[in-house]
Amino acid sequence: MNIPHEKFCVLPWISLEASPIGTVRPCCLADNEVVDNCNKKFNLLEANLRDIQNSKYMERIRQTFLNKHLPKTCRRCWAEEDAGRTSKRMHTLNRLKDILTDEVKWSLEPKNLMFLDLKLGNICNLKCRICGSWSSSTYASEELKALPKSKRKESFAYDMQRKGAWARESHIFWDELKDNMHSLRYIEFTGGEPFMIAEHFKFLQTLIDNNLSQNIEIHYNTNGTLYPEEAEEIWKHFKHVEIAFSIDDVGKRFEYQRTGADWYRVQSNIQRFKKLQEHLHNISLQVCCTINIFNVYYLEEVANWIETQEFDFVYWNMLHDTPQHCITSLPDNAKKVISARLLNAEVLNNTKQEFASVVDFMKNKGESRFAVLQDIRKVDARRNVKLTNNHLELAYLIGYE
Repeated sequence: MNIPHEKFCVLPWISLEASPIGTVRPCCLADNEVVDNCNKKFNLLEANLRDIQNSKYMERIRQTFLNKHLPKTCRRCWAEEDAGRTSKRMHTLNRLKDILTDEVKWSLEPKNLMFLDLKLGNICNLKCRICGSWSSSTYASEELKALPKSKRKESFAYDMQRKGAWARESHIFWDELKDNMHSLRYIEFTGGEPFMIAEHFKFLQTLIDNNLSQNIEIHYNTNGTLYPEEAEEIWKHFKHVEIAFSIDDVGKRFEYQRTGADWYRVQSNIQRFKKLQEHLHNISLQVCCTINIFNVYYLEEVANWIETQEFDFVYWNMLHDTPQHCITSLPDNAKKVISARLLNAEVLNNTKQEFASVVDFMKNKGESRFAVLQDIRKVDARRNVKLTNNHLELAYLIGYE
């Protein structure tokens, strides 16, 4: 692939991310949402995808890359790369290397949309500890119930519940997707929980009906609690379908961290997908483990479970979105103990390398210990649980009583 320099990112030219509340970013790790010339955030209830691509905001990002500078909104990728990790930018270059050949020229003008990261609302059946009402309708409902009735309609959770329905309410957006479908080569469906969003299956059927599916790869991030039987007849028409299970821990710790999930049901569903894979050879199965304050102490056990599953790919994802859950926010004494534990873990060599980069990343400064404990205690009290029940070692390290 012919790119202008080694820190170049192709996403501002070929991709957009739809957030769970309908705003747009160049990619899922960008700090800031795309705004119009009046500094108003674009919203997919009414915005035109081409107008977003051609906005002055997106043009400035492209110009920054062409000038061989690093956009500030991309700081999360730079932090991961500084720690020796493979960033979203790097993963994308590798994924699209066969599509973006040396013949592609990079100017200030955007390309046709090839890559869409679609978070089609916040509908979800879980309320994960590292999530929030912006990505989970169940989390939002819990927050609303904890408020006095008089304050619910003016709350953040109520606003997210309302805005999280955008994909089910917007006719413009689905028409926009159809207008851009001929150039699409890769689509990610994340969440909320994508298997709960019926509209996306209808769009996939549209791609099939227009004889475009054989050119398109699909990627899902799913919490593993659902098995969409109706998808079997749809997925077989696509070039490739990746299904990534979000598994951050095992057993009771998994259920604490992903409240509402049943560990045994998730394992059973994974087996069902493995049987489907035997019949549909265009499917690959992955695990995405999001490293955060709740699981970083226990990663050796998680890695050993993952090894028994024989997934086609393992992705160690670093949590950024909620700073109080990022491992950089752990107290220094906890970082020291966890670092030693990770560096001495009995895992495969490639996992050892991942763990070493986790240790390097963890050295960065994050939120205060007070912010971490305050968040854990607040949610524990709301759910009538305790971190000490299944995370005793972590609780001791961060001073949770």
